[in-house]
Amino acid sequence: MSFHSSLPFAALAATLLSTSSFGALIAGDVAIVGFQASGVTTDSVSFVTFVDLAPGTVLYFTDNGWTGTAFRGVSSTDGDGNENLMRFTVVNTIVAGTIIGSRTSSADYVWALSGLVGPGTSAYAQLSLSSTGEQVTILESTNPSNPIFSDFTALYNFDNTSAYEAATSSATGSLAPGLVQGTSAVLLTSPANSALFNLNTLASGTQAEWLAAIGNAANWTTGTGTADAGSGFIVVAPAPGALALLGCAGLVGSRRRRSAR
Repeated sequence: MSFHSSLPFAALAATLLSTSSFGALIAGDVAIVGFQASGVTTDSVSFVTFVDLAPGTVLYFTDNGWTGTAFRGVSSTDGDGNENLMRFTVVNTIVAGTIIGSRTSSADYVWALSGLVGPGTSAYAQLSLSSTGEQVTILESTNPSNPIFSDFTALYNFDNTSAYEAATSSATGSLAPGLVQGTSAVLLTSPANSALFNLNTLASGTQAEWLAAIGNAANWTTGTGTADAGSGFIVVAPAPGALALLGCAGLVGSRRRRSAR
Protein backbone atom coordinates (compact mmCIF):
# COMPACT_ATOMS: atom_id res chain seq x y z
CA MET A 1 0.00 0.00 0.00
CA SER A 2 1.37 3.38 -1.01
CA PHE A 3 0.65 6.55 0.99
CA HIS A 4 0.61 9.79 -1.03
CA SER A 5 0.50 13.13 0.81
CA SER A 6 -1.95 15.75 -0.49
CA LEU A 7 -0.18 18.55 1.39
CA PRO A 8 0.77 20.59 -1.73
CA PHE A 9 -2.87 20.74 -2.83
CA ALA A 10 -4.06 21.53 0.69
CA ALA A 11 -1.56 24.37 0.93
CA LEU A 12 -2.69 25.76 -2.43
CA ALA A 13 -6.33 25.52 -1.42
CA ALA A 14 -5.72 27.42 1.79
CA THR A 15 -3.88 30.15 -0.10
CA LEU A 16 -6.59 30.54 -2.71
CA LEU A 17 -9.47 30.55 -0.27
CA SER A 18 -8.00 33.13 2.05
CA THR A 19 -6.34 35.25 -0.71
CA SER A 20 -3.56 35.92 1.80
CA SER A 21 0.04 34.82 1.69
CA PHE A 22 0.77 36.42 5.05
CA GLY A 23 2.69 39.20 3.36
CA ALA A 24 2.24 42.94 3.26
CA LEU A 25 -1.37 44.08 2.99
CA ILE A 26 -2.76 46.21 0.19
CA ALA A 27 -5.59 48.73 0.03
CA GLY A 28 -8.94 47.00 0.52
CA ASP A 29 -7.63 44.02 2.48
CA VAL A 30 -9.45 45.49 5.48
CA ALA A 31 -12.41 47.88 5.75
CA ILE A 32 -14.15 49.95 8.40
CA VAL A 33 -17.71 48.78 9.04
CA GLY A 34 -18.65 50.60 12.27
CA PHE A 35 -18.26 54.09 13.74
CA GLN A 36 -19.36 55.39 17.14
CA ALA A 37 -18.83 58.95 18.37
CA SER A 38 -21.07 59.20 21.41
CA GLY A 39 -18.36 60.25 23.85
CA VAL A 40 -14.88 59.62 25.20
CA THR A 41 -15.84 56.42 27.01
CA THR A 42 -17.54 54.82 24.01
CA ASP A 43 -15.90 56.27 20.91
CA SER A 44 -14.94 53.30 18.76
CA VAL A 45 -14.61 51.88 15.28
CA SER A 46 -14.89 48.34 13.98
CA PHE A 47 -13.19 46.80 10.98
CA VAL A 48 -13.35 43.60 8.95
CA THR A 49 -10.48 41.73 7.38
CA PHE A 50 -10.85 40.08 3.96
CA VAL A 51 -7.60 38.13 4.27
CA ASP A 52 -6.14 36.00 7.02
CA LEU A 53 -4.01 38.18 9.29
CA ALA A 54 -0.83 36.46 10.42
CA PRO A 55 0.59 36.70 13.95
CA GLY A 56 2.74 39.81 14.19
CA THR A 57 0.67 41.83 11.71
CA VAL A 58 0.36 45.42 12.95
CA LEU A 59 -2.32 47.91 11.86
CA TYR A 60 -2.58 51.59 12.75
CA PHE A 61 -5.76 53.64 13.01
CA THR A 62 -5.76 57.43 12.97
CA ASP A 63 -8.41 60.16 12.88
CA ASN A 64 -5.89 62.69 11.60
CA GLY A 65 -7.03 63.87 8.17
CA TRP A 66 -4.78 63.72 5.12
CA THR A 67 -3.60 67.16 3.99
CA GLY A 68 -2.56 66.08 0.54
CA THR A 69 1.04 65.49 1.58
CA ALA A 70 0.85 64.15 5.16
CA PHE A 71 -1.46 63.36 8.05
CA ARG A 72 -2.31 66.64 9.76
CA GLY A 73 0.17 67.54 12.48
CA VAL A 74 2.32 64.43 12.10
CA SER A 75 6.04 65.19 11.89
CA SER A 76 9.44 63.72 12.70
CA THR A 77 8.90 64.82 16.31
CA ASP A 78 5.12 64.28 16.60
CA GLY A 79 3.96 60.72 15.95
CA ASP A 80 0.25 61.10 16.70
CA GLY A 81 -0.32 64.46 15.00
CA ASN A 82 -3.16 66.80 15.89
CA GLU A 83 -5.49 63.93 16.79
CA ASN A 84 -5.06 60.31 17.91
CA LEU A 85 -3.44 57.05 16.89
CA MET A 86 -4.20 53.42 17.84
CA ARG A 87 -2.09 50.31 17.20
CA PHE A 88 -3.55 46.83 16.63
CA THR A 89 -1.29 43.77 16.82
CA VAL A 90 -2.28 40.24 15.80
CA VAL A 91 -1.27 37.53 18.31
CA ASN A 92 -2.92 34.48 16.74
CA THR A 93 -4.09 34.10 13.14
CA ILE A 94 -7.30 36.05 12.47
CA VAL A 95 -9.31 34.52 9.65
CA ALA A 96 -10.87 36.41 6.77
CA GLY A 97 -14.37 37.65 7.56
CA THR A 98 -13.66 38.50 11.21
CA ILE A 99 -15.01 41.85 12.45
CA ILE A 100 -13.21 43.47 15.39
CA GLY A 101 -14.16 46.54 17.43
CA SER A 102 -11.61 48.89 18.95
CA ARG A 103 -13.10 48.36 22.41
CA THR A 104 -13.12 44.56 22.21
CA SER A 105 -10.46 42.29 23.68
CA SER A 106 -9.26 38.81 22.79
CA ALA A 107 -6.32 36.48 23.19
CA ASP A 108 -5.93 36.74 19.41
CA TYR A 109 -5.00 40.44 19.29
CA VAL A 110 -3.91 43.43 21.35
CA TRP A 111 -4.95 47.09 21.07
CA ALA A 112 -2.30 49.62 22.12
CA LEU A 113 -4.24 52.56 23.58
CA SER A 114 -1.43 53.97 25.71
CA GLY A 115 2.35 54.20 25.69
CA LEU A 116 4.69 56.30 23.59
CA VAL A 117 4.48 56.15 19.81
CA GLY A 118 8.15 57.02 19.43
CA PRO A 119 9.14 60.62 18.86
CA GLY A 120 8.60 63.26 21.53
CA THR A 121 5.72 62.73 23.94
CA SER A 122 3.28 61.32 21.37
CA ALA A 123 1.21 58.48 22.81
CA TYR A 124 -1.25 55.88 21.56
CA ALA A 125 -4.86 56.52 22.58
CA GLN A 126 -8.41 55.52 21.71
CA LEU A 127 -9.65 57.69 18.86
CA SER A 128 -11.66 60.70 20.04
CA LEU A 129 -14.34 60.86 17.37
CA SER A 130 -16.71 63.65 16.42
CA SER A 131 -20.37 63.30 15.48
CA THR A 132 -20.18 66.49 13.42
CA GLY A 133 -17.60 65.34 10.89
CA GLU A 134 -14.82 62.78 11.04
CA GLN A 135 -12.46 60.58 9.06
CA VAL A 136 -10.55 57.44 10.07
CA THR A 137 -7.74 55.76 8.12
CA ILE A 138 -6.29 52.26 8.61
CA LEU A 139 -2.63 51.81 7.70
CA GLU A 140 0.24 49.36 7.76
CA SER A 141 3.78 50.70 8.22
CA THR A 142 7.38 49.54 8.15
CA ASN A 143 8.37 52.48 10.38
CA PRO A 144 7.32 51.33 13.87
CA SER A 145 8.98 54.29 15.59
CA ASN A 146 6.86 56.82 13.66
CA PRO A 147 4.34 54.75 11.71
CA ILE A 148 2.12 57.36 10.06
CA PHE A 149 4.92 59.80 9.28
CA SER A 150 6.62 57.71 6.58
CA ASP A 151 6.90 54.25 5.04
CA PHE A 152 3.21 53.42 5.41
CA THR A 153 0.55 51.85 3.20
CA ALA A 154 -2.97 53.21 3.52
CA LEU A 155 -5.49 50.36 3.60
CA TYR A 156 -8.93 51.93 4.09
CA ASN A 157 -10.63 55.25 4.88
CA PHE A 158 -13.97 56.12 6.47
CA ASP A 159 -15.30 59.67 6.01
CA ASN A 160 -18.72 61.01 6.99
CA THR A 161 -18.40 64.60 5.78
CA SER A 162 -19.85 64.07 2.24
CA ALA A 163 -16.69 65.41 0.54
CA TYR A 164 -12.92 65.07 0.50
CA GLU A 165 -10.72 68.08 1.03
CA ALA A 166 -7.23 68.87 2.28
CA ALA A 167 -7.19 68.51 6.07
CA THR A 168 -7.11 71.85 7.85
CA SER A 169 -9.13 70.87 10.93
CA SER A 170 -10.29 67.78 12.82
CA ALA A 171 -13.37 67.60 10.57
CA THR A 172 -11.58 67.64 7.23
CA GLY A 173 -9.38 65.31 5.22
CA SER A 174 -8.71 63.81 1.81
CA LEU A 175 -7.77 60.29 0.78
CA ALA A 176 -4.25 59.09 1.53
CA PRO A 177 -2.28 57.79 -1.49
CA GLY A 178 -3.55 54.51 -2.91
CA LEU A 179 -7.11 54.77 -1.62
CA VAL A 180 -10.13 54.93 -3.93
CA GLN A 181 -13.67 55.89 -2.97
CA GLY A 182 -16.01 52.92 -3.26
CA THR A 183 -13.38 50.18 -3.16
CA SER A 184 -10.94 51.17 -0.41
CA ALA A 185 -12.84 54.08 1.09
CA VAL A 186 -16.42 54.93 2.03
CA LEU A 187 -17.81 58.46 1.94
CA LEU A 188 -21.05 58.95 3.88
CA THR A 189 -23.32 61.84 2.99
CA SER A 190 -23.75 63.36 6.45
CA PRO A 191 -22.09 63.21 9.88
CA ALA A 192 -23.83 61.30 12.66
CA ASN A 193 -23.23 59.92 16.13
CA SER A 194 -23.36 56.33 14.89
CA ALA A 195 -22.72 54.74 11.50
CA LEU A 196 -22.98 51.01 10.92
CA PHE A 197 -22.65 49.02 7.71
CA ASN A 198 -25.60 46.66 7.22
CA LEU A 199 -23.95 43.24 7.47
CA ASN A 200 -27.06 41.66 5.90
CA THR A 201 -26.44 43.49 2.62
CA LEU A 202 -24.87 40.26 1.35
CA ALA A 203 -25.34 36.69 2.58
CA SER A 204 -21.79 36.05 1.36
CA GLY A 205 -19.53 37.65 -1.19
CA THR A 206 -16.06 37.92 -2.60
CA GLN A 207 -13.69 40.55 -1.28
CA ALA A 208 -14.53 42.79 -4.25
CA GLU A 209 -18.28 42.35 -3.71
CA TRP A 210 -18.04 43.19 -0.02
CA LEU A 211 -15.84 46.22 -0.70
CA ALA A 212 -18.34 47.53 -3.26
CA ALA A 213 -21.18 47.04 -0.78
CA ILE A 214 -19.32 48.70 2.09
CA GLY A 215 -18.24 51.55 -0.18
CA ASN A 216 -21.90 52.32 -1.01
CA ALA A 217 -23.29 54.85 1.50
CA ALA A 218 -26.81 53.50 0.89
CA ASN A 219 -25.85 50.32 2.77
CA TRP A 220 -25.06 52.17 5.99
CA THR A 221 -27.38 53.10 8.85
CA THR A 222 -26.64 56.34 10.67
CA GLY A 223 -28.27 57.77 13.75
CA THR A 224 -27.96 58.71 17.40
CA GLY A 225 -27.16 55.26 18.79
CA THR A 226 -24.62 55.02 21.61
CA ALA A 227 -23.57 51.36 21.48
CA ASP A 228 -19.92 50.57 20.84
CA ALA A 229 -18.95 49.57 17.33
CA GLY A 230 -18.83 45.83 17.93
CA SER A 231 -17.48 42.59 16.53
CA GLY A 232 -18.88 39.76 14.42
CA PHE A 233 -18.26 37.75 11.24
CA ILE A 234 -19.15 37.80 7.55
CA VAL A 235 -18.70 35.09 4.91
CA VAL A 236 -15.95 35.96 2.42
CA ALA A 237 -16.11 33.75 -0.67
CA PRO A 238 -13.12 33.09 -2.95
CA ALA A 239 -13.05 35.03 -6.21
CA PRO A 240 -14.29 33.08 -9.29
CA GLY A 241 -10.78 32.88 -10.70
CA ALA A 242 -9.51 31.36 -7.47
CA LEU A 243 -12.29 28.76 -7.56
CA ALA A 244 -11.37 27.79 -11.12
CA LEU A 245 -7.70 27.47 -10.22
CA LEU A 246 -8.62 25.50 -7.13
CA GLY A 247 -10.65 23.10 -9.29
CA CYS A 248 -7.71 22.60 -11.65
CA ALA A 249 -5.39 21.99 -8.72
CA GLY A 250 -7.85 19.46 -7.32
CA LEU A 251 -7.96 17.61 -10.65
CA VAL A 252 -4.16 17.48 -10.80
CA GLY A 253 -4.03 16.25 -7.21
CA SER A 254 -6.59 13.56 -7.95
CA ARG A 255 -4.65 12.31 -10.98
CA ARG A 256 -1.42 12.22 -8.98
CA ARG A 257 -3.04 10.17 -6.25
CA ARG A 258 -4.41 7.70 -8.80
CA SER A 259 -1.05 7.36 -10.54
CA ALA A 260 0.63 6.65 -7.23
CA ARG A 261 -1.53 3.63 -6.48
